[in-house]
Amino acid sequence: MAKQTKKLFIEGLLIVFSVLFALFISQMVENRKARIQKEQALNYIYQELEDNQGILKRWIWKHGQIRDRLRQMVSDPNDSMRRVLESSSRLDFGVISDGESLIDALLTETAWEAAKSTKTVADFDFKLVQEFTRIYGLQKILMAGSSAKFLEVYLDRESHEVENLPTTLIQLNLVMEEMVGQEQTLLHMINAAIEKRQGIS
Repeated sequence: MAKQTKKLFIEGLLIVFSVLFALFISQMVENRKARIQKEQALNYIYQELEDNQGILKRWIWKHGQIRDRLRQMVSDPNDSMRRVLESSSRLDFGVISDGESLIDALLTETAWEAAKSTKTVADFDFKLVQEFTRIYGLQKILMAGSSAKFLEVYLDRESHEVENLPTTLIQLNLVMEEMVGQEQTLLHMINAAIEKRQGIS
């Protein structure tokens, strides 16, 4: 009877150990899978930020040129470009932008949105989530807010009337000042995030 009890006890222990070991292995596999997904998501986000960084550098230079032209036209009524606009039948954006479009690319947020929708973001460090939220939040304001404001002023029918040119130039200049300021702030935030990542890896 004692032998039988001992044998059953050992078998019971082996079964419990086997179940616990299987759970341990399963947890290790899940943890490894989560680490790989987290690392992949971070790589995609940082690649997206680097792409946006390149776009912002180009925009800051280009939009800075537009802002400076507008500033000059606002401060000098005899500015040659302002004279061209005054003699035109409409407000020709090409004169202000040197033939360039205002937005020639989109700042993307696909990787960040994917990380949020797959819940991978839950595995990120809290401070990192805060940093990404601030970056992508400002990016959204820039894309949906400031650039839309510029177009709103430009597409307004009254903006194309010559007698409204001084006011229109002031409005456009204010919007461009805001846009370039936001672009510079966003670029600084992205640079800091990328530098931090490179310091870690």
